Amino acid sequence: MRYWVLAALSVLMVAVETTVIPYISVSGIGPDIVGSFVALVSMLNGRQDGLFVAVAAGFMEDMSSGQFLGLFTVVRLVIGYLAGACYQKVFQEWVLVPMVLVFVTGFVSGCLHVFLLASFGVPFGSYQVVLGAVIFQAAYSALLSPFLMRATCSIDGYVRRISGHRKSL
Repeated sequence: MRYWVLAALSVLMVAVETTVIPYISVSGIGPDIVGSFVALVSMLNGRQDGLFVAVAAGFMEDMSSGQFLGLFTVVRLVIGYLAGACYQKVFQEWVLVPMVLVFVTGFVSGCLHVFLLASFGVPFGSYQVVLGAVIFQAAYSALLSPFLMRATCSIDGYVRRISGHRKSL
């Protein structure tokens, strides 16, 4: 996928996560669609595209949160790197594979996020509750991942057709 398309989609994902996701959250826990998008792009297009999306989306999330600058970028880079290891090694056409990948990367992302926040001195009431929230968010993201994957694949196909058409002219 072209980098300008990935950058535009990253902006869109961050905008949706900061504006729409709070309205569809359950008990204050919403899906991590930016993390899911990074994982899916890494799985579908390889580490290079995944790491580009991780830096772009992570930086925008850091700027929108306004605190702990670099936290989202580091977490997204780890997700992009791990999910990029699945590039051309798994059956991407199966619905279950992206769901499992998004769940695993969401769980790793949540645990890494909690670890980094704890290392910055952010107090947590109960780590059992936090672990439950991480698992719930990873499962919620995994349930929405087939829809996000379908949209990503459709946009990727459209961009490939357009760029192939331009080369033939």
